[in-house]
Amino acid sequence: MSTSSCRPCLRSFEAAHVSLICALAAFFRKPGSGASGIEMAVENTKRVADPAPGPLFIVSVWRGGSSLLYALLNKHPQIGLMYEADLVLLRPVFLKPAGVNDWAERWELWNEALSRHGLDGSEFAAEIPEFRNALEAVHKEYARRKGAVIWGDKSPNYHDQLEQMAKDFPRARFLIVWRNPLGTIGSTIRAAATGNSYFRKRGMPLRSLLGYRTLKSQCGKIVAAGAAVHQVHYEDLVSDTANVIRGVCEFLGVRYDDSLCTLEGADRSAVYEGRHHTLLGEDVIFAGPRPDVIETSLRLKIEHYMTLWRETDPEEYETDSPGKTPTAGEMRADLIRYRLCRTLDAFIRLAFCFLPIPLLRLYRKVKTRAYAANAGRDAAESLPARSLRG
Repeated sequence: MSTSSCRPCLRSFEAAHVSLICALAAFFRKPGSGASGIEMAVENTKRVADPAPGPLFIVSVWRGGSSLLYALLNKHPQIGLMYEADLVLLRPVFLKPAGVNDWAERWELWNEALSRHGLDGSEFAAEIPEFRNALEAVHKEYARRKGAVIWGDKSPNYHDQLEQMAKDFPRARFLIVWRNPLGTIGSTIRAAATGNSYFRKRGMPLRSLLGYRTLKSQCGKIVAAGAAVHQVHYEDLVSDTANVIRGVCEFLGVRYDDSLCTLEGADRSAVYEGRHHTLLGEDVIFAGPRPDVIETSLRLKIEHYMTLWRETDPEEYETDSPGKTPTAGEMRADLIRYRLCRTLDAFIRLAFCFLPIPLLRLYRKVKTRAYAANAGRDAAESLPARSLRG
């Protein structure tokens, strides 16, 4: 019998096999529990050959809850997102001629994105000298290795990049995570107290405060332009996880399962190491109150801005003590400081795009050694461990 004559029989057998598995899964599934793990695996097997036409981006401000949503969603067999790969930030490197474009090596020096995700830059570097193609190829390959169809990235560093990203990827989908600015800034301060050098940068609370409003503006613009956007609140994600995840699954067109509502079994292999991610490493989602580490003057500033924003947007977070708003002079000064901070951030990104590779290697080696030497000492001198919850 020829191979071609066997194929209809094989397809009939495979279809019957899948139907049997689904029937058994439906029989043993508890009522109201959503799709079982075996049903999700079967669905994934049937759809793995068809990757999503556009990327999925999870975006918040720093310490805004995007890591938690990432960890939960990446448990789904059809979702394979990278963790803060941040290639969008290095877009200028693709301005270099194709023959001398070393984007993959510079990307690895920037944040070890490729090695953190078990990828080898040499697989992509020689053939993909264009930004959109490079991002798509790498992220799709990471999802493919997992057997997933939904590909993309999670990063708070995209909070001021949404407009351009929506133009670059017209079929992209966006999950925006909102968190009360008092919560994000408090979490940023606690992260800094663990010894994390990134969150100890000068002006980090201001970056977070005005970055929140920048994200609000960017989100509004891409929604108005017709982008596919789904918005969730961190406070709901930790207190009513099932309903939030159901909504996200509906938005993404994938089946919901109760297992997505716990961190048990989540893959954190690509997440940066550090005590500021302690909660992400636990199996249970922590929804309790955090220690108050915000100084009075900073708290007043935050509340003044929140009062101002709520005057023009009734859906904004309320404050415990509404009343005053920031003065025109204060807002002008804060905006100048914020723009200076973001200009410095952009300058560092440009340096990684164009400075000589040996210099970047030396910089990375020195910084890594300094971080390793100081992290333990700084953490010991800072807040007690029980106060470091995100």
